[in-house]
Amino acid sequence: MKIVFNAPKPSVYDQVFSNFVASPVEMDGIVFPTVEHAYQAAKTLDMAERKRIASLPTPGKAKRAGRGVELRPDWEEVKYKIMKVLLYQKFSEEPFKGNLLGTEDAVIVEDASAWNDKIWGVGRDGKGQNLLGRCLMEVRDMLKNE
Repeated sequence: MKIVFNAPKPSVYDQVFSNFVASPVEMDGIVFPTVEHAYQAAKTLDMAERKRIASLPTPGKAKRAGRGVELRPDWEEVKYKIMKVLLYQKFSEEPFKGNLLGTEDAVIVEDASAWNDKIWGVGRDGKGQNLLGRCLMEVRDMLKNE
């Protein structure tokens, strides 16, 4: 079975798997309102900038702010691990945990064709690394084994 979220046809998983949904997570002593806020803040090592991103009113504004930060030198090496840690926090809590575990062994794919992201999802041509889907499946496996 395959679960596709963020596709043109709405799915019950769109909000559950979205990094924009309200789900407080903590990183380096700062509580962020969403995974998106925390992920964007993690791009920089500047704690004042991280706090500023944490205080932004929407995940969309956090995403835009993340595009303007000075990237930490190890970003490419650590971004996947950071995403997995943040998703683990989010999906360790209900109702997110039950929703993720309820997918059983389904392949999870983010349809990122609307913004053509072939890194975290699959793009307009249906191809991509689907890192967000992979992260979700790894987190699901971690939760199953606890």
